[in-house]
Amino acid sequence: MTQKLTRNTREPADAATAFEELRREISLQRTAIEGLTAAKDKLPDYSLTLRDIASRLDQMEKHVNSMNERPGMQLTPLTIATEMHEGLITYRADDRKILVEACDALARSLGRVDGMIKQRRSNDEQDWWVTWAATGGLLCGVFVTLIGMTVWN
Repeated sequence: MTQKLTRNTREPADAATAFEELRREISLQRTAIEGLTAAKDKLPDYSLTLRDIASRLDQMEKHVNSMNERPGMQLTPLTIATEMHEGLITYRADDRKILVEACDALARSLGRVDGMIKQRRSNDEQDWWVTWAATGGLLCGVFVTLIGMTVWN
């Protein structure tokens, strides 16, 4: 088995130059690592802010859970529609009862008014009959008096 070795485009001429290039590469890597460490040290500390956010999220979670436990949140649209329908039936029955009572009261009032009108008519009719009877009696009396005067004279 033969392996082909891949070689860099630049081959060092001797060992001293190879070590020098290795030293430069390691130096560059060390500088890069130190730069990353320095950049990491310059980053602000967000731990307090993150703790504050976490505590607020916990409070919000407790609030949402307390809202979920409320009876209104347990209702479904079907339950709400059913309760509304039952409420409407109850209120319609109450309205129907009130309307029936109002109709009965109105009928009684109209009956009383009708009775008053009939009584007034009967009083007027009675007054009319009395007036005609009195007029008739007066005329009969005058007629009898005239006859009596003619007979006695």
